[in-house]
Amino acid sequence: MRRNFPHSLIQTEFPILVKKGHATVKIYEVKNRETTNYTVAYLTAANGRKRKTFADLELAKREAHNIAAKLATDDLAALKLSGTDRQMHVAAQQALARTGLALDAAAREFARAFDILGHDGIVEACRYYKKHVETGLPDKPVADVFEKFEDAKRKEGMSAAYLKDIKMILGRFKKHFKCNIASIVTEDLRDYLNAMHVGPVTLNNHRRLIVVFFNFAKAHGWLRPNEQTAADALGAYKVKERDAVIYTPSEVARLLAASDDEFVPFIVLQAFCGVRREELHRGLQWHAVNFDRGTLVVPAAIAKTGRKRKIDLPENALAWLAPYRGKHGAIFVKDPRKRMARVARESGVEWKPNSFRHSFGSYRLETVKNAGQVALEMGNSAAVVMRHYFEIVDADAAREYWNLKPLPKTDRKIVAMT
Repeated sequence: MRRNFPHSLIQTEFPILVKKGHATVKIYEVKNRETTNYTVAYLTAANGRKRKTFADLELAKREAHNIAAKLATDDLAALKLSGTDRQMHVAAQQALARTGLALDAAAREFARAFDILGHDGIVEACRYYKKHVETGLPDKPVADVFEKFEDAKRKEGMSAAYLKDIKMILGRFKKHFKCNIASIVTEDLRDYLNAMHVGPVTLNNHRRLIVVFFNFAKAHGWLRPNEQTAADALGAYKVKERDAVIYTPSEVARLLAASDDEFVPFIVLQAFCGVRREELHRGLQWHAVNFDRGTLVVPAAIAKTGRKRKIDLPENALAWLAPYRGKHGAIFVKDPRKRMARVARESGVEWKPNSFRHSFGSYRLETVKNAGQVALEMGNSAAVVMRHYFEIVDADAAREYWNLKPLPKTDRKIVAMT
């Protein structure tokens, strides 16, 4: 409130603040019926809050200035400080000199921060805040990034299966992280993934898409351009290596014989071409098969590694795929798991997940004797090919496998094994 005083006083507002250095003394106006008094209030280190009341404002001001001067010049006698307490008080005031904060105010703020954190790691908390909250980056909630990412991938023509992964994997991620993407740190991501309680393969599938998501945000200026993202810093989960489980030539023959025309390419592309089933799910198109050149190109957009690769199609693969020449659209079939289970049941062959691709690697390496070639066709490294597929099968089994061809009949229930 603003008051008018006699000519000898300037116009001011209450409470009046009198400052000397780090010391602050306040003057309050106190009205009691028709009487007006002025209270000088200040804090001392020894006795806490102190008050003095005056009937005259000029006297109150004069006393306030005297008290502030004493506090500022460390009138330790008035504050009842001596010895070690005096040294601590002086050192504390010197430490605060550049901040402009009063000693008592700084002490109260420290105590509040200590209560919130539960420990004295306040400097580290400040560093974290400075790096991850006051980032200087635009506020971009994860939900907003998700919408733009999903829209961008749809406009890029990504397959329905890939868009489904975005909706399921990143949709779950969006619901969990209701915050700005720049505030997420690697530890947050690790805790999020570990809480899923799933195997390392599934965790890596989630991690890969999250990495792409964060790099998308980085490319749009919502994360720091010259720093590794929190997702990149989260290393891949280690998958325990197991011996490759493969099908025998006889088992593949029986599975093909039990398959209908729509499902045959789904098996052939994995067993005889090394295509990953995820790549089929993501929308591998029929135009990727070049019957004239005898090649199959897996586009980078659907490849697990994000790199395009070319596969030289074996003769038996071309024979199995020949009836489908001229088809268009995605090769993917509906409900592949259910259909594979039915084919396995009708053929009497145990369903071994991912064993078509393992079979390709094993029989292919035995035939071409070139780990580099097989690695390029499978989208792996030569070291991985050698570790998993070297000397798994013998030459006779490999010849039998690559001679699995359909007989020249419309009835594919009979498979040639020569």
